[in-house]
Amino acid sequence: MKKLILLPLIFFLISTYSSAQNKSLSSKDFTQLDLAEKEMVNALSNGDSTAFKKIAGDEYIDINANGTRLALEGMLLDLPNYKGLSVKFSEQAQRVYGTFVLRTGRGTLYSGGQQVGEVFYTQGWIYRNKRWQFVHWQGTMTKDFLQKK
Repeated sequence: MKKLILLPLIFFLISTYSSAQNKSLSSKDFTQLDLAEKEMVNALSNGDSTAFKKIAGDEYIDINANGTRLALEGMLLDLPNYKGLSVKFSEQAQRVYGTFVLRTGRGTLYSGGQQVGEVFYTQGWIYRNKRWQFVHWQGTMTKDFLQKK
């Protein structure tokens, strides 16, 4: 008798766990992602390591256009160097894989009103613990920018 009761319970728990793992993202979730991205850019522009850490996931990896690779702790130490940098995103697209979103596009970088770079970028965001966490950045300098130099 215990086996008959236990079997449906196991199936219920597995299906509940699976549906929690495969959450469908709503338009509200994507609005929150847009806000999280703005918070990330503001933290970067302000050189604010504390604000950046609140947005980033513990496994954050940054592969930068200057050839550096930083984990979260290294990025937090480097963040004050970005103070005053602003980014204008264009050609944006995103691909959604469950609760993981890859955002790509072109980012034009400015410092003191002067353009200092232009990259093709990929951002990785994951929705977990009821919030978006920034887990990946990769930027590659565009051919257009390199030819201007």
